[in-house]
Amino acid sequence: MEKTLSFTDTSSQTVKIGDTTTSFTLVCGNDNTAVDLTHATSITVKLGNASGYLKSTKIEPSKLTEPANGKITVTFDADLMKSLPAGNCAIEVWVVDSAGTSIYPSDGSTGFTITNNIQSTTGETITTIAFDEFVEAMNKAASTIAKGDKGEKGDTGTVDNAGLTTASAFVNLQTQVNNSAVGTNLLTNLPSNWAQEWLTSGTIGTPPTFKSSNFRVRTLQTISVSSNSPYTISISDTLLKFSWLELDSNGNITYLGPWITSVNYTFTTAITTTRLYIVVAYKNDAEINTSNFPKIKLEKGSVATDWCPNPAEVLTQADYAKLKAAIVSLGGHLS
Repeated sequence: MEKTLSFTDTSSQTVKIGDTTTSFTLVCGNDNTAVDLTHATSITVKLGNASGYLKSTKIEPSKLTEPANGKITVTFDADLMKSLPAGNCAIEVWVVDSAGTSIYPSDGSTGFTITNNIQSTTGETITTIAFDEFVEAMNKAASTIAKGDKGEKGDTGTVDNAGLTTASAFVNLQTQVNNSAVGTNLLTNLPSNWAQEWLTSGTIGTPPTFKSSNFRVRTLQTISVSSNSPYTISISDTLLKFSWLELDSNGNITYLGPWITSVNYTFTTAITTTRLYIVVAYKNDAEINTSNFPKIKLEKGSVATDWCPNPAEVLTQADYAKLKAAIVSLGGHLS
């Protein structure tokens, strides 16, 4: 007999980040026939996503409104919502009674969606600034800060710009910006970060080789990664071929990837891998240059998400405001 877990017809199946009033109503069943939860001694709801288990919450059996009909209500209060990421998620219900532990559903899991609210997403109309532009503005602000010795008429000094950029307030906020987005692009798509000119024949050396006069080849970047972990590469053009070389901490080759032509591809790094060396190839008859190079994304995990720039390449206006506040707290200002 198959254990099932389904949403009621009137239940929501989507919750937005920051919403602490939404609840899901689910029915535990055997072959879609509701089970009696009257004698349950413990009920635990567990949440996960493609990366694995996320968190769980307890439901008091005595507070069930319709235990005989197998119904449970999961409320996404502030405690449960804390740290949950946006995206497709899965839910399981673990019920303990005198017979043991029953897990609903018995096959796979029941899905729901967590969506971003308007504050946690970046709209196309929000002004963006290049990171280099921000650093330039920050250095300008640093030059306006006067630092005097103690005393009524102390000498006026200058602030060390390098010291300001490494101040803990700035570093902490920069780390938050870099780690805040789901599906962070590990590749920087700036032309200055493409390591080698196009070649129309021969090889691109090691790593890896691609001998053909029908393709133009370019190496990209060396990226630090976690070993024995899933990564997904996505491209915006199906004419593009890509591959990768895996290196250990000593620069030794641990794995040479195949040439891939699909729009996105997921692979798992070797146990000893610490870096990836990304390579792309494009047909000769397709004009391509720094202005129309296809967008490429490398992200951790097995789910391909929409393309976005690497956090180091661009900051949103909201992030700029946070960093500006940090500069002000250090005694500077931005005009």
